[in-house]
Amino acid sequence: MTDDARPRVLSIASVTAVSTIDGGDTLAAEVSGPDGGTVFLLIPLGAACALITQLTDAAERGAQERRLHSQGRPPASEA
Repeated sequence: MTDDARPRVLSIASVTAVSTIDGGDTLAAEVSGPDGGTVFLLIPLGAACALITQLTDAAERGAQERRLHSQGRPPASEA
């Protein structure tokens, strides 16, 4: 990481593969971007567990928002 204050954005179109390295302590995720480029993410297992929890929570909120939207009702944050 650098001291640059600008955020970095990585757009992921698909997950190609995930494997473990470092004796199972790290996940190595191969992802593809919309331009077809490949990026490898090295994620310590503890950080991966936290990411999974947060992704699951966000996906559940997104599903709820989609259900409300399809019923013509605004999400609770907009009500």
